[in-house]
Amino acid sequence: MGPRSLDGDRAMSESIGIGLLVGMTVVVTAVVGLNVLVVSEDDPGGVPQANFTYDYAEESSLLLVTHSRGDAIQAGRLEFEGPRGETKANWSELANTNRTALVEQGDIIQLGEGNAYGQRVGSSDTITVYYNESGNRTQLDRWDGA
Repeated sequence: MGPRSLDGDRAMSESIGIGLLVGMTVVVTAVVGLNVLVVSEDDPGGVPQANFTYDYAEESSLLLVTHSRGDAIQAGRLEFEGPRGETKANWSELANTNRTALVEQGDIIQLGEGNAYGQRVGSSDTITVYYNESGNRTQLDRWDGA
């Protein structure tokens, strides 16, 4: 009867061990899955990515800027810096829209003397597009003249 009793205890220990391993695997998988879902929804991942195209009109010294592809960005966070390194205007000022309005693919603004940019754009000027979030500026794109 002794050996039979030992075999029964051994089988019981193995069953408990396997049950614990399966339970831990399920818990770890659930925690990782929840973290991935929650972090993806709450944290958009930092700086948005966007590309712009530029059309220069030399006769009127205007630069048309088009959001050609990438993430939608709040208009108040897209800033344009002039050739001497000074921030001239943001998208919301240039488009006369709300700062929280989204700039999406296909949206166009104009840089020139007659709007918030406040100066003519020369064919050899450099215009830099920045994303500004709480004072942290990141360059998204740049136009290096015609």
